[in-house]
Amino acid sequence: MVLEILKDSPLLNERSIEWNVSENSDMAIELVQNLNDTLKENPDRSYLCANEIGYPNRAFILRFSDESRVFMNPIFQHRDNLRLVREYDPLTKKQFIIPRFTDVTICFQNSIGKIEAIKFNEIASPIVSQAMDCIEGVHSSDYGLEISPDFDQASPEEQQTVLNAYLQSLQEFMASLDKDLSSDQETKKEWDSLKFMRAKINGEIQEDNSPKLNRKQKRWFEKLVKKLKRRKK
Repeated sequence: MVLEILKDSPLLNERSIEWNVSENSDMAIELVQNLNDTLKENPDRSYLCANEIGYPNRAFILRFSDESRVFMNPIFQHRDNLRLVREYDPLTKKQFIIPRFTDVTICFQNSIGKIEAIKFNEIASPIVSQAMDCIEGVHSSDYGLEISPDFDQASPEEQQTVLNAYLQSLQEFMASLDKDLSSDQETKKEWDSLKFMRAKINGEIQEDNSPKLNRKQKRWFEKLVKKLKRRKK
């Protein structure tokens, strides 16, 4: 069924939930069909997330050259080569410059619950990362540098000055956020746990005893994303 792509919904600003694909096979079949049908009716889209068509589940569909594929409960298994890329945000219909990893591998479940992993190349990796942001309730406009006509008309030197200021603002924001969270004993433990898991996913830590994200941490993470958005404004 072709569904309306939501432009203004609480689901777009909330972290989508993990779900048991094997125990919800009927819903998985329905979700896959609706994602496929809706993506086909929107040829300008490279991906479509479940929360964009009204589902709170962690899932998205990605369009390849001659086919499409649905990824359920996806997580980053590996990320490398962070660069600034220029991307189109289908939600705001604007272009942004944003830091993206151009070498990523995600682990996910297919429509029958089987676990798979796929490595993406330099072209597809930023698109996958944008979709992963979307199911986290985060979008390009939340932390990307919006490209204005003046930027494209500026000289290379002027553009670099703008990019340097943008990168500096990101660094200052993360330093401030880390300081605020470190001074809050209630959230410091959760923040440290989240950073540990991020390092584990990126391959910086090889131990097999990384903590799992429990319900309390998931709720805290949702608050963190909302705090990030408020600070940007």
